[in-house]
Amino acid sequence: MQWLRRSRQFGLAVRNAGRLREILGVFARHGFTDVTERMGLDRFVPARLSSLIDEAGDRPSEERLRLAFEQLGPTFIKFGQVLAARPDLVPETFVEELKKLQDDVKTLPFETVKAVVERELGRPISEAFRSFEEKPIAAASIAQVHGAVLHSGENVVLKIQRPGIEGIINQDVQLIEFLAKLLERYVPESRIFGPTIIVNEFFRTLKLELDFNIESNNITRITENLRDFPDVRVPKVYREYSTRRILALERFYGTPLSNLAEVKRQGFDLKRLNEIGARAFFKSVVKDGIFHGDLHGGNIFVLADGKLGLIDFGIVGRLSRRSRGQFASMVMAIITEDFEALCYQYAELGSAGPAVDFEGFQREVRNALSPYLGLKAKEINSGQILIEATKIATKYQIRVPGDWMIVFKALFTVEGLGRALDPDFDMIALGRELLADLVKEQVSPEHFAKDAAWVAKDLMALSLVLPRQIRWMFRKWNADGFAFEVKSPQLEALGETLERNNRKLSLSVLAGGFAIAGALSLSAPDHIHRFKDYPVPAIFLFILSFLTWLRT
Repeated sequence: MQWLRRSRQFGLAVRNAGRLREILGVFARHGFTDVTERMGLDRFVPARLSSLIDEAGDRPSEERLRLAFEQLGPTFIKFGQVLAARPDLVPETFVEELKKLQDDVKTLPFETVKAVVERELGRPISEAFRSFEEKPIAAASIAQVHGAVLHSGENVVLKIQRPGIEGIINQDVQLIEFLAKLLERYVPESRIFGPTIIVNEFFRTLKLELDFNIESNNITRITENLRDFPDVRVPKVYREYSTRRILALERFYGTPLSNLAEVKRQGFDLKRLNEIGARAFFKSVVKDGIFHGDLHGGNIFVLADGKLGLIDFGIVGRLSRRSRGQFASMVMAIITEDFEALCYQYAELGSAGPAVDFEGFQREVRNALSPYLGLKAKEINSGQILIEATKIATKYQIRVPGDWMIVFKALFTVEGLGRALDPDFDMIALGRELLADLVKEQVSPEHFAKDAAWVAKDLMALSLVLPRQIRWMFRKWNADGFAFEVKSPQLEALGETLERNNRKLSLSVLAGGFAIAGALSLSAPDHIHRFKDYPVPAIFLFILSFLTWLRT
């Protein structure tokens, strides 16, 4: 089956050879020819790579990677932004550089936008809207945003997907997956970062981002969850003007928190806004399990009436009921400075194997987080602590799912914004209060009754299948030829090395055979065809020998 998988991968590469050649060319121009050679891709496009000139100069590798991503377009820019959100897997210097990635795209002409809107809504744009702003409010790699007014007089913004962008992204993601598999295979030091795992998470996130129906459903659900927070506004979704490729939302007018000087100048009660926003965030995470995953200053507005407005729900975090309990336990471990309990939580959510050096993990976490001991609660950023601990967990082969990094990054950002608005803001104290309510809820009779019902259901299902499974297991044990199969990554790697060496040895013997045959052919009779006084068969055999030797 392995040869079949390889043939499919190379079939993909052949089908998209032009784009693959372009990708390899960009990476080569930015000084990554050594990686492409180790992956064996110089043989795939030898003429292209051999003609490229290394234009990287003396720039550091992280800057060269950013420049390459920017040159390769929307998919790679998005991929770089995903990598920047994984400080547990990507070195800090690369994270800081990839944060600089910006969508540098040309705006779509209005006629193109008009055609997309009319095709999606099935009616003329003048029939759907009283007015439509031809100049976009914003333009990004996936979508462009325009303002409009409905016939009812309501002001809306329309997020309009670029035509053809889904096909471009799907092609690029397949090629990125192909390159990630080759990277893991031929560049062993990359395996610690899990390239294929990152690519799979990236593809899942991007697939959700391309379907605006999913974003509209997320907005509706978060709106319902925040109904007890009247001072937090989420834009209304106009579903009759929304499709898979168009999203119509209520238009907010206000000042983004990224423009903090203007927010302060307008004289809003920043402490009140701070507490409201933090409470809404904690409630969304620990009680609802669905929350805004990209809460930077540009996505939070202070509206004219003093309320907080949230926009851009392309990235949404989700936690199961069990995960919410784990998150609460992790925050409580930070509050009580119980780093041993924090490590146990990481081992549980990261699916640590028996070979993990847990003592070493605890020791390194304790040493890394010891500078936080004794600090006042308001001086501690719990999100930063969780991110640092996640980096150490990755080093000890405890791989934390990507969804958790959305939580940690959101917590880190919210705490940072809170301190910018109010230097005395104490997220830990607020978290302690809200988590106490969660603990009460988890030990309530209703909660225990619900858990008991699930346990009873699982036990009943197990009782039905267990006798059959045991009987089948004994039947297999008593069968002739029964054997245990032991798999080891080291043995697989050794087998691959032996296979490559045997192949090279065979080719070397074959090349030597062709060379000997060519030497013997030099004494061929005079009636044999010759070129420049050399027998043609000898020349042919020497060429075969040389090509076979190159293949090794």
